[in-house]
Amino acid sequence: MNTLFLRTNFSRIISTTALACALLLPPAAQAASSVLVWPVYQIIEADQNGSALWLENRGAEPVSLQVRVLAWKQENFNERYADQTNVVASPPFATVPPGQRQLIRLIRNTPVPVNTEQAYRIIIDEIPSPLNNAGQGKDKAVVGLQLQMRYLLPLFMDGGSLWTNDRPDMKRDPSTASRPVLSWRTVSDGGKTYLQVRNTGIVHARLSNVFWSANGNQKQGVKTMVGGFMGYVLPGQQMRWPLPAGVTPGEQLNAQIADNTKPIVISRGQ
Repeated sequence: MNTLFLRTNFSRIISTTALACALLLPPAAQAASSVLVWPVYQIIEADQNGSALWLENRGAEPVSLQVRVLAWKQENFNERYADQTNVVASPPFATVPPGQRQLIRLIRNTPVPVNTEQAYRIIIDEIPSPLNNAGQGKDKAVVGLQLQMRYLLPLFMDGGSLWTNDRPDMKRDPSTASRPVLSWRTVSDGGKTYLQVRNTGIVHARLSNVFWSANGNQKQGVKTMVGGFMGYVLPGQQMRWPLPAGVTPGEQLNAQIADNTKPIVISRGQ
């Protein structure tokens, strides 16, 4: 089971958006809460009406959550999100008691055109609860920040003739899976050097374990770009990431585009 364990933490700001929201709330302190979320990689295929998202409260206090689904695009090497109605979360709000689970249904409202993949982000926000100030004198101000957990999950909706992920209810030939079409080059901008990856395919690329090697041999001359997850490149888009200090590009770029698979070779572009 693919799961994700999330924990709020006073010493770590989850996102600038979360901090901005926290600053707008009444001054208070928020106890940390723990939420388990699965599956973290969501796909709705053409013959499916939706998918399931589970939230489990591993903490000692009830946790209130808001779940939204936003359209996801990439423009000028940045992620862009917008409101939409093609797919919705039901229920959009939930309070999960300690030790309990909540099912969130991701419901598709409109069909996706054939040979088309649509990208969305599932945004899960914790709704902070006010600190119980019983026993505090009226003249005593409670000073603090109310931080909230936030996490973004990917959701892809596939049109007919596309599939990118295995399904337990179907036997599939891996050679018929839809794959991104990738190329790479390095660019310089603002005194920094970037690895730029273009996807001319019709499905997304999820890039991880990215490294350079000698031509024809993935075990020689290895130079690591990113050892874990690097990022997504949506269909028809390009994204870029700064090269680590001291790393110069090698001859052949390799990357994993799916979990538990061998790295593929990405062609060098112009």
